[in-house]
Amino acid sequence: MCALFATTSSVGALASETNSPEYGTALAAYETGDYANALVYGKLAGAGGNAEAQVLVGHILMKGLGGFTDKKDAAGWFKRAAQSGNTDAMLALGELALAEQGGLSAPDALHWLTRAADENRTDAMIALAEMYRVGHGAEMGVDMDVKKARQWLVKATNNGDSFAAYELGNTYLDKDPKLALHWYEKSAELGEAQGAYGAAILYAENYNIKPDAHKAAKLLKQAAQAGLPAAQADYGLVVYQGNGTERSIDEAAKWFKKAAENGDPEGRFLYAFTLAKGEGVAQSFEDAYYWLLRAEESGTSGINEYDQSRNELKTRLENNVDPAILSRARARVVTGK
Repeated sequence: MCALFATTSSVGALASETNSPEYGTALAAYETGDYANALVYGKLAGAGGNAEAQVLVGHILMKGLGGFTDKKDAAGWFKRAAQSGNTDAMLALGELALAEQGGLSAPDALHWLTRAADENRTDAMIALAEMYRVGHGAEMGVDMDVKKARQWLVKATNNGDSFAAYELGNTYLDKDPKLALHWYEKSAELGEAQGAYGAAILYAENYNIKPDAHKAAKLLKQAAQAGLPAAQADYGLVVYQGNGTERSIDEAAKWFKKAAENGDPEGRFLYAFTLAKGEGVAQSFEDAYYWLLRAEESGTSGINEYDQSRNELKTRLENNVDPAILSRARARVVTGK
């Protein structure tokens, strides 16, 4: 959950208008990695009531950027900023509370995150939704409550948060795929790649959803263009097959390559396949074997047809290609080149 608190790790975003020259000096020092001076001038500005400076100081102390960590002192600076209504500080206090650090306890997380959410911080809403989805009981005073989790996610979605809509879809996936699809598509409309990918998979594979190859291809393309490796592999495959979109071997090979380079196991196998056949790309048995070995790094996929195809391609290459070529490919895997 702590990964949601991006604000305190992106201090450059704190460069709002201020009349404090000390804060300007602190921020400039921070941006050049001079954390010692950033801390000194940040404290001067923070002591004068500058909330952004107080958050900056808290961040440096919490992350140990000045060479030492003092989360209790960090919490003190964050509280001062929070009293001025600074929502970055509230989120940071929520993060510390969840980890029970800085003199804060787990129940404090609910207080600070709720305050930030009430100020329309959608990241706080998502964090609260996760707390209610999982439930922390006596530990945090938050019982599992899917209804409340969804209420926070709906509020965040209504505030334009694409990831909240995706998470909302996830809460319905097992029991109501059609409602999950609704929220995935909403997430996609707001620009979330994972939402687009989730919707595409439902259109292509869920028996409760009327199949729509065209919509699936369009959503896969959105997710692929946004850089989602699994979507790049799947979109390359529908382009290769001409399923819901125009068929293009050359275009498919480009997407397989992107997926492979971005670490997707299926993309690596598919790229190896096109290299071995010379479809849409110059034939290269060395490159094909290299990417096939890279595909195996993730182990079996759990999909019998896919694993069988991968093993068959490997057997054909090993039985028909000069061992010296295969040896060069193995060496590249070892060196990572």
